[in-house]
Amino acid sequence: MAHRNLSIQIKSIDASSSNDSSPTPAEEEAALEAFLAFFCRPDDRETWALKVARALAETALERLRDGKQRAEFNSANVAEMAGHTVAPEAATSWLSGIWSKLKRSLDEREPGMQDTIRQASLPYYAWPRKAASGGGAGHSSTYAMDFIRLPEVEGETAPLPPGGIAYVRDVTLRPAFWVRPLVEAGFALKGWRRYLFLGYGLGGLAFVGGLLILLWTILTTQATRLPSGEIFTLLLLAGMVAWAGYTFLRPFWRLIDLRIIMAPDALLSLRERGVQLEAAKDPSEDGQSVRIIRLVRYSGRCPICGEIVHLQDGRTEFPGRLVGRCDEHPAEHVFSFDRHTKVGKPLR
Repeated sequence: MAHRNLSIQIKSIDASSSNDSSPTPAEEEAALEAFLAFFCRPDDRETWALKVARALAETALERLRDGKQRAEFNSANVAEMAGHTVAPEAATSWLSGIWSKLKRSLDEREPGMQDTIRQASLPYYAWPRKAASGGGAGHSSTYAMDFIRLPEVEGETAPLPPGGIAYVRDVTLRPAFWVRPLVEAGFALKGWRRYLFLGYGLGGLAFVGGLLILLWTILTTQATRLPSGEIFTLLLLAGMVAWAGYTFLRPFWRLIDLRIIMAPDALLSLRERGVQLEAAKDPSEDGQSVRIIRLVRYSGRCPICGEIVHLQDGRTEFPGRLVGRCDEHPAEHVFSFDRHTKVGKPLR
C-alpha cells in the first residue's frame, strides 16, 4: 500500500513506550513483514478487519523504512488508511465494530504467528494494538502496531532440515454445534472435566462390553430355542454394537496413546477439513501443567511447489503417524510431522 499523507494529525510514540525492551529497526522490519505474510495472505478473504490490519502494518513498515518514528493513529486515520470514506465524527463507531471482529481473529491466530516468528528465529512479533482513551471530549482510542517479545518455550527451536517444511498452528476452527461449549476454548482435563473425559472412555467401554456379553449369553444359552431369523438378527446387532464401540471409542484411546490424532468428523462443522484433536500440556496457575484437549490445524507451505500442506492420517504406509500431504501433489509431496518442533522432512 502506498503511504498517503493523512489529512488528520497522527501521534508519534517512542519505541520504548510499548515494551520494556525494544526491538532494533531490523527486527521491527522483519516482524512487520512476517505479520503481513502470515496474517494478510493474498488468498485470505478480503474483509474490513483484514484491510485495517494490513493498513496498520503497511503504514508502520513504510514509516520505518522512511526513518520516521512509530506512530499511533486515531479512528479517522485508520479509516482513511484502509480506504474507507467516512466522516471523522462517525469513524469511531465504524471502527469499533470492525475492531471487535479483528480482535477475535487476532486471538485465534496469535499462536500461529508466534510459531512463524519462532521458526524465523526472531525475538519479537508485530501485532495490532488498541489503546483505550482516557475519556472526555477530544480523547479517542488510538491504534498502532506493537512489538511483543516472543514467549519462551521449553527446548530450542529445531532447525529446518534440507527440503523440510515448517508447520504453523491454526486455531480458527469451528467445531460442531453440539460440542462447541466444551471444546471451542479447549477442554482442560481437571476437575469435573477430567472425570467426564475418563467416564466417556471407561463408561463407554463398559457399556459396549456389557451389551456384547449379554448378546453372547443369549446366543449361547438360547440358540437351540431361537429360530434362525432371530439368531441372525442377534448376530447383526452384536456386529453393529461392536462397530459403534470401535468407531466412538477408538479416538479416545488413540488420543491418550499418541497425544494428537485426526479429529473425528462428528466434532467438526461441515466446512472444516484437515483438523487435528490434540491433548497438549498447558501451564496452570499453580505451576503445574494440565492437559488441554483442543481442536487445532497444523499446516505449512510446500517447499517444492508452494501450495498448502495439511496433515492426514498416515494409514498403512505410515502407521501410527500423521504426515503432511501437499494439496496439489498429495501422492508425491509428503512430509513427516513433529508436534514438538513443528517441522517435517521429506518422506519421498
